[in-house]
Amino acid sequence: MRITNNTFNIIIFLGRPAAGKSEVIDFIYKQPIEKRIKEFAISSDETLDDFVDLWIKGEEDDILEELGRKRLYTEKDPTGYSVTEKFLYNFLIKKITYAFNKKYKNNDEFYKTKTLFIEFSRGGENCYRNAFNLLSDDILKKCVVVYTKVSFEEACRKNNRRYNPDAKDSILQHALPQKIMDQYKIDDWDALTSEHPDYFTIKNIKVPYFTFLNEPEITDKYDLLEPALKKGFELLKSNALKY
Repeated sequence: MRITNNTFNIIIFLGRPAAGKSEVIDFIYKQPIEKRIKEFAISSDETLDDFVDLWIKGEEDDILEELGRKRLYTEKDPTGYSVTEKFLYNFLIKKITYAFNKKYKNNDEFYKTKTLFIEFSRGGENCYRNAFNLLSDDILKKCVVVYTKVSFEEACRKNNRRYNPDAKDSILQHALPQKIMDQYKIDDWDALTSEHPDYFTIKNIKVPYFTFLNEPEITDKYDLLEPALKKGFELLKSNALKY
């Protein structure tokens, strides 16, 4: 079941780094709860964002290094941390499932009043298909997906623009070094969603989705952003009730 009390149970936000995922979520946060429920089918929320866990792994590597051990997954970078062991990306997806199982899997009361947000980015061939295959069936059966779409060039521009050296661990103000951004030149979103305009299939589960176009950028123009999101979430809700 993807809808409880007329609101989504789980929304997974995807897209290239700096595409505008967090800005979409920030816009939703700022809406009065009555409007969120009526126009976006979203109630109060909690979030699982794998950037938070990635940053923790960087800090743990710092501790290992300070104690004379080798770093495991990251290296220090002027913007924060760079991933050196690609295994970490799969690890972080499994971490989402473990966090879900502990708090949300069998918690029907949660979905009566709240929506769970899950946010991550992946790059490379088959990146999203692989990530969704690592998520549990329980998540796939409860979720809908919003992919914020921009070109690689636009993602790089916005990645550089948003960087705040005093807030490297901030979801809204962190930046990735260019060598990491280069991993996001391609992804498989278009291929994954090519079979049907309303859903994609993972492990024989149909997952409803909405592709939000943010180029030219509208996440900083609320008069354009609001109607675009409203239309998208209305369609997403209709499909969530069908699949």
